[in-house]
Formats: sequence, structure tokens, C-alpha cells
Amino acid sequence: MDRTEEQVTCRIQNRLLVVTTVLCGLIFFPCLSMGQTYGIKDPSGNFQPKVIVNMGNNEIIIKKTNPQDKFRSISLTLNPKNSALIRNVGMLNVEWVNVNGKPGKVMPFSGPRYDAGTRKFEDSMGKSVEFRLLDKSNRNLFAGKTISDLFEIRIDDQPVLSSESVLDRDRTVQMGTGRDVSINVDKTSVVFNENNLKKGEILNVDNRSGLNQVLGIEFPERGLLYHQIIRKPEQTKIPRDSWKRFTVGADSGIFIVMIPEPDQAQLVQLNGKEILIKIFQGNNVRETFRVPIKTASDLRLGSGDVPARSEIPASQPVQRTTSIAEPQVTGAGEGREVASNLGRQAASASPATTQKVGSWSDIKTWVLQIVNLVLLAGLAIYGIFFMLPKIQVLQDRLAKNEMFIHSSREAIREEIELIKEEIQAQNVSHKNSE
Repeated sequence: MDRTEEQVTCRIQNRLLVVTTVLCGLIFFPCLSMGQTYGIKDPSGNFQPKVIVNMGNNEIIIKKTNPQDKFRSISLTLNPKNSALIRNVGMLNVEWVNVNGKPGKVMPFSGPRYDAGTRKFEDSMGKSVEFRLLDKSNRNLFAGKTISDLFEIRIDDQPVLSSESVLDRDRTVQMGTGRDVSINVDKTSVVFNENNLKKGEILNVDNRSGLNQVLGIEFPERGLLYHQIIRKPEQTKIPRDSWKRFTVGADSGIFIVMIPEPDQAQLVQLNGKEILIKIFQGNNVRETFRVPIKTASDLRLGSGDVPARSEIPASQPVQRTTSIAEPQVTGAGEGREVASNLGRQAASASPATTQKVGSWSDIKTWVLQIVNLVLLAGLAIYGIFFMLPKIQVLQDRLAKNEMFIHSSREAIREEIELIKEEIQAQNVSHKNSE
């Protein structure tokens, strides 16, 4: 029994030591914990591992799984949505490592092997077994990012695939978990309130199946001022006549943009409606996702909780005017006669006063028009006699500036040509060294 207890204790200690070692490695060497195998599929559909990618905050290491492999080309195409990486591409460096683990000369990523138009870096990888991409911008361009967030890797003009994604796609389908969830909708419901009443709400739908899928979207017939379906990442609109049935590519998705009607009555009708997202399998609907629409209660108060102005009885303002007028009429008969005489005088005098006011307003209008014409004529004379010489001077200055800019461009162009020749010479020497 003692020996058995000692053996169990030793096993527990050994396991704790292994776990501690692994945890220390993950803490002090985080890039090793993110190593992932990438490869391509052969014509028969079998996965062939090619490289192992280790990602760090400031360094990405792409290493061959087999040092004897020789790649005719390996390319990295920057993700067009990662604007920070594209802006700082001049701060990225490239370093090649040979079979003996000796790194070569550090070269700029945006050198002659980089095409700024296509955002693509391409070079051969024959004798080198490791490719390092270094971030010298001090902005942690790689931190918290995945490979797809940064760039697309191609080996011999074939896009590489993650071993995990290949195994996940090829395994037995179990609906409801992992990548077998056909689509991913980022919201369980759409709520319109005062904050998003004018700018609307966006619903993200991602295709996680790894295969092209046919979707169909149905909106409520009333209550939406604007609604549109946009593909991502292309940012192209899907025509309205295709909303009932359209194809979404693998690992892609769509945006559903909705802006409600500002009318309170239509907001009440929109509350409780649903957006239907249908997934087709052939000609049949395999799944239907329902996203309910809700409108805030404060946006729906005017439809019935508070009476409209037209519902207020017309007798109320009459009662108020009679209650104010009654004290003025509660006098003797002379007071009533004086009031009636004053009323007749005011009625007889009103047409004359209105005619006088109308004549004075007409005179003022004509005077203002004449003043405006005089001012316009003065401005025209000023522009002709005073502004034309100044405009001529400005044109001369612009012509001189254009000549200066043209000469500067020529000088810069010559300098760039010299730099290109120097870089090409360095590249030739680098190839000879490999």
C-alpha cells in the first residue's frame, strides 16, 4: 500500500510539473501558444500541411512543416478592411531564416516585392525554412488579430487553409454547434428608440457553414421607411427583386439596414412584426430565423394614449371667451350702447387702415427692390474694375506654382528611380546569397 501511494504521489507531482511548464510557456512565450498549421488540398481533396504560423504582438513567424519543401512563390495580400495595417505598411520588415536557423538581412516589406495597387507581397521560398514579418511601428498592428484579419496567404498560387477549419468542415454534421450553425445573426431582436429612430439599425448575418448558402429575407410590409441588404465585405447592394432568394458565399455575410417610419401610427403597427431569414436547401426551406421588431413605448404614446388636438371639443375655447367677455357686458344700458358704437367705428375704420397699410407696404417693397438693384450694379462695377487685375495676378502665381510642382515631381521621380535601382541590386545579391 505504501508503494502504491508513493507511485500515485509521484504521478500527481509529474503531472503538476508538466502543467506548470506548459502554463509558463504560454505566459512567457505567447507566440508559441498561437501556432497553427496551414496547408492546401491536393486534387483528391486530402489536406497537405505546408506551414506553421506563430503570431505575436509585433512578430509573425511562418515556418515550413517540412524544411525540404521548396515553394515557387509565397504571397501575403493585406486585408482591404484593415486600414491601420495598410497605412503603416512602410513600418513592416521582412526577415528570412535559413536551414541553420540563421536570419538574413532585414528588408522592408514594401520593397520591390510588394505591389501597392493589389496590396500583395510575393517572393519565392526555396532554401529558407522560415519567414518573419516584423512590426516596427510600436502600434501593435498584430495584437489581437487573426490571420484573416491581417492578410491572405497563398503558396504556389493556392490559398492556404487552416487545419482546424478543414477538419471542422469535413466532420459529421451536427446542427446547432460550431461551424455547423448555418448562419450567425448578431441580434436576437431589433429595437427602435429615440437614439436610432433617424439613423436606423443594422443586422449582421454571417455564413459560418463553410459553403455557399441560399438565403431569403422577408421584411414587414409597412412601418419601414428604408431597408436594404448589403453584401460584405464587397459593400454592394443586393437588388430588391432578389431578396427572396440569393446566394451568400462561404465565410462571407450580409448587412441588413433598416430605418423605421417616423409616424407614430406606423410605429405601432411595426411593433411585434418579424424579419424572416430563410435558408434554402434546393427548392425547400431548411431553416427559418425570426428576428422580432420592437418599438419603444415612448415612441408609441401619440397613437392612442394621448388624445390628438382634433379630438378636443370645439366648445372649450368658446366657453373660455364667453367667460372673459361676460364681465365687460355686465353694465347699464349706456355702457352697452358705448360698446356697440365703438364696435361700429372700429369696423368702419378697419378697411381704411388696411388700405393705408397695404399702400405703405407696396412702397417699401419697391424701395427695397430699387436699393437691391443699385447694390448689385455697384458690386458688378467693383468686380469688373477692381477684381479682374487681382484675378490675373492669382492666375500668374498659380502658373508659377504649377511649374515649380512639375519640376519637383520630376526630381522626386528621378530620386525614386535611383532608389529602385539600388533596391533591385540588393535583391539580386540577396537571391545569390540564398
